[in-house]
Amino acid sequence: MKNKKIISTIGGNDYKNAVSGFLSNYSITANIAELSVLHEIVKKFSKFPYENLSKIIKNRKTEGLNKLRLPEEVFEENREYNFGGTCFSLTFYLKKILVSAGFSTYPVLADMKWGKNVHCSLVVLLDGVKYLVDPGYLITTPMEINKLKPKMYKTEFSGVELIFRRDSRRVELYTFNSADRKWRYSFEDKPVTEDEFAKAWLESFSLKTMKGLCLNKVENNTRIYIHNTFMREENFNTKKNYKIKNNLHQTVYERFGIATDFVEEAMEYVKELSLSKE
Repeated sequence: MKNKKIISTIGGNDYKNAVSGFLSNYSITANIAELSVLHEIVKKFSKFPYENLSKIIKNRKTEGLNKLRLPEEVFEENREYNFGGTCFSLTFYLKKILVSAGFSTYPVLADMKWGKNVHCSLVVLLDGVKYLVDPGYLITTPMEINKLKPKMYKTEFSGVELIFRRDSRRVELYTFNSADRKWRYSFEDKPVTEDEFAKAWLESFSLKTMKGLCLNKVENNTRIYIHNTFMREENFNTKKNYKIKNNLHQTVYERFGIATDFVEEAMEYVKELSLSKE
């Protein structure tokens, strides 16, 4: 009962400082819920990188619901340390921004190849049309969910295709480039409750994504992806891979602006977890 009360408090808080701070920082005047404003908010919000270092570090130091990186923490740590977040913290924060701007939106939980309810994103309802926004997947533009025909979009670094499956009433997301096309995730187009979202968020701390470092950002129409000692730069037409074992700390600092001390702390905890399970 205590947890439910805390979860409701988390969902009910409007996080005014984090919301107004974001809007002010990016010079966004969100006084009317219209498509151009939605595009601007989503585009500017994509400046927050996807990274799990902040999540790994907080997981080491806290327990239970205190692990959740809520909007004001995400905003302040982005300004101070260049942190961003993972899909749950970013989606939760973006939802608060959109609601404050007058948009009607709800979160959905998505299945990926390696698990159920391991990803999340938002559906925004505007003028009778539904749009998917997904800050955790570095999708920088709202995408219409059309039940009658697939919708295709070109992002900075790849193409995205949304398909609504009538038989299962699920939406599937694919990415593609000039060489191939890949299924990424699917979700049922129905809102999840605050408790369901918080439960999946808490469970995400025990997922395999916590067993290694992962960072993503979009810069100059290129996705920069780091996973442990591997780095990739890619756009729609090209892909370059790098081994960064000997300069991981410095590469993260140079590309993401995250101090080497944080990289080392996150790595130490990942090693601790690995050793404890042997």
